[in-house]
Amino acid sequence: MNPLNIAFYWHMHQPLYKDPITEKYTLPWVRMNGIKGYFDMVSLLEDFPNIYQTFNLVPSFLTQLREYAEGKASDIFLEHTLKPASELSPLEKGFILTRFFMANWGTMIKPYKRYWDLLRKRGMNSPKDDEIDYFIKGFSTQEYLDLQVWFNLAWFGYRAIKKKEGLKELIEKGKSFTEEEKRYIIAMQVEIIKEIIPLYKQIEERGQIELTTSPFYHPILPLLCDTDSAKQCMPEAILPERFHHSEDAEAQINRAIELHKEIFGKKPAGLWPSEGSVSPELIPILKKYGINWIATDEGILINSLPGDSRINLLYQPYIAKKGESEINIVFRDREISDLIGFTYCMNTPEDSLNDFVNRLKKIQRDISDTKRAPLISIILDGENPWENYPDGGESFLTLLYQKLSEANEYKTVRISEYIENFPPERVIENLYPGSWINHNFKIWIGSDEDNKGWDYLKRTRDFLSEYINNNKGIPEDKIKSAWEEIYTAEGSDWFWWYGKDFSSENDDDFDHLFRAHLKKVYNIMNVDLPGYLNIPIITTEEDQPYSEPISFISPQLDGTDTNYFEWLGAGCYIVKTVGTSMYRGEGYISRIYYGFNLEKIFIRLDPYKKEEEVEVEGVEVVFHVLNKKEYKIIFPYRFREDEKRTFILYKRDDSTEYRKIKEFYTIEIKSIIEFSVPFKELGLEKGEEINFGIELKKYGREIDRYPRHRYISFTVPDEDFENTMWSA
Repeated sequence: MNPLNIAFYWHMHQPLYKDPITEKYTLPWVRMNGIKGYFDMVSLLEDFPNIYQTFNLVPSFLTQLREYAEGKASDIFLEHTLKPASELSPLEKGFILTRFFMANWGTMIKPYKRYWDLLRKRGMNSPKDDEIDYFIKGFSTQEYLDLQVWFNLAWFGYRAIKKKEGLKELIEKGKSFTEEEKRYIIAMQVEIIKEIIPLYKQIEERGQIELTTSPFYHPILPLLCDTDSAKQCMPEAILPERFHHSEDAEAQINRAIELHKEIFGKKPAGLWPSEGSVSPELIPILKKYGINWIATDEGILINSLPGDSRINLLYQPYIAKKGESEINIVFRDREISDLIGFTYCMNTPEDSLNDFVNRLKKIQRDISDTKRAPLISIILDGENPWENYPDGGESFLTLLYQKLSEANEYKTVRISEYIENFPPERVIENLYPGSWINHNFKIWIGSDEDNKGWDYLKRTRDFLSEYINNNKGIPEDKIKSAWEEIYTAEGSDWFWWYGKDFSSENDDDFDHLFRAHLKKVYNIMNVDLPGYLNIPIITTEEDQPYSEPISFISPQLDGTDTNYFEWLGAGCYIVKTVGTSMYRGEGYISRIYYGFNLEKIFIRLDPYKKEEEVEVEGVEVVFHVLNKKEYKIIFPYRFREDEKRTFILYKRDDSTEYRKIKEFYTIEIKSIIEFSVPFKELGLEKGEEINFGIELKKYGREIDRYPRHRYISFTVPDEDFENTMWSA
């Protein structure tokens, strides 16, 4: 039996966070991910010399990383960190209280008692504008200093902590940090960041990894070539005025290759098209610039060659053709890639490894008749998943790499190496246009906000072209700088956060940066700004993923949407991919309604899909409550016809074990899920805050949670609740 060739392809990407107007970095994510995932992932390979992988390093990320390493970059978060806590202004204190908890609460805040206590003191929701002065006064200078330290300390990955003993000592100390210790932490950040690019280069030079690139500012190449290309995969979409500039796609590719050669000394053989976005029109362009292979999602393959089974199609490379041009292309195993990205973090490393290996065995059985060595392409973000793992992914990856190093039936490969040894045999004549998300471009075009962004981009680009043509003698450096702003604004990340698909605490920052790059074009040419660029594209009322309760409710718990009015006064959390730059394509719950009367909390869960469209066998709902104590309620996602309609309430006191409290009958599940529980059973009194979240498990393994990294919060009402809300 041929061994399975496993190609891990880690995509390392950050957009350009530098504000072109102020020349300051507005967000710290290159720095923070640098000391975590970017360093961990390549450093860990030093312990496993027989593990071979491919890394994609996006140029917009590399340029920022170099500036941090060379001391040329600073960000607003770093400036707020370095300022002595005793000298912080009220405005700076407000910034810290609202923004220094931007980390995964479960894995990067809660494990550290001091950091968690500070979050609990501030509250699970960021203070509103009219509340911030009250919260600012409630924190001492030492608490601000400890918060400055913990925001930076919690982001260090396991390899950096192992390398820098002083970091481990500070983690153990936990609180009462000094200004000197804070400066030490920032110094260690700089040291780790300086090591990242040389380490990637060193490990590639010894042959263990292959490094590839993406278009410079990570644009969606098919849409740069022609936004109307979205019509094939999105026939019903309303598209903006046509934008078609394949010359910009060429510029983004050429500039990426040149930077890669400058940093790593050679041209990349492979390219990850931003968000796995492909179309036939890209093939001649990529071939022109010497790219040998690209990769994308299995959905593109299945739509390019309809009629054949997934197992027969997926585990091999292909040749994609357009006219006389052709390029090698591989396709990601979406199931396994997404398990690493989203699911394995919720289980023990041992269970996750066993599941991974069992899936490999099944693939090997299913394609055992093939004459060629099968290729399993596991492609995903190289930094984002590890925030969700309790230990940053160390245990799972260590067990995984140990297993793959020792097992003869598996072989890890660099993608170029595999293509050289096993050239593609099958041809794709009509490459389906789309991305690795639902094999379309819906995330980046088609919504009102997306389309407005494309219109702004087109108008600014048209202005620049016409202005240059009509005004001779403009200095070349000004022309070059202006085009740089256009290329930056073409990046996919700005459009990722437009529309209803995704939301984060930084939506306003991304909107501001996108428009700032367009504004800079006019500034460079000394032309007055068009007024529309001062108006945010983000629709403000959509920023919050939930509305709060406004009146008492007492719904009939019958598992159906009986009438419009019974949940009218409830709060509503709309489930969307909040606070993440990764995508997952499945879900069980679309909305969470929550309300109350004086005695009870009422919860309603609306399914994301029809029952027949999701796997419900073995799926159970866990309702978590966090206040003075921790409680949980457990029941199946769907009751069997003969099953008793009940749920069990559990309580955790000071131990790690939950004990059963009581069985309740106040639940029904039909087209929706409805249940209630008295406040007194949750140990809650009027005026106390309640924090809750929903977890889904399948055969005991967590598969999702809502909200993913936060809690929904409200205050237990008293008799004056409705009067207060009416007054407000």
